[in-house]
Amino acid sequence: MSLIGHIDDFPDPSATGRQVNGFELLVIRRSGQVFLYLNNCPHTRETLDRLGDNIASPDALLIHCQRHGAEFIADSGECVAGPCLGESLTPVAFTLSRGDIYLD
Repeated sequence: MSLIGHIDDFPDPSATGRQVNGFELLVIRRSGQVFLYLNNCPHTRETLDRLGDNIASPDALLIHCQRHGAEFIADSGECVAGPCLGESLTPVAFTLSRGDIYLD
């Protein structure tokens, strides 16, 4: 397992890109929960956060692709608006232990 970071490294709410072991990841914190996806837009196969920073809506219910404006539901990764409507982000297995988030 590889350490992604401590839960406190990711504000709640937020969606933050992080590179671990060559994987571009998207760590989402929302209402105390953590969700982890490949940071890869199904439309272009490029990262969603090309400009950096938090790409979540203020409540982190939606994640916004900075390339083409697609919107994804944080809890499921499903695209609900934009050019990849109906497709989904790829979930990534992780373990949360004592506040540390590990890539499985």
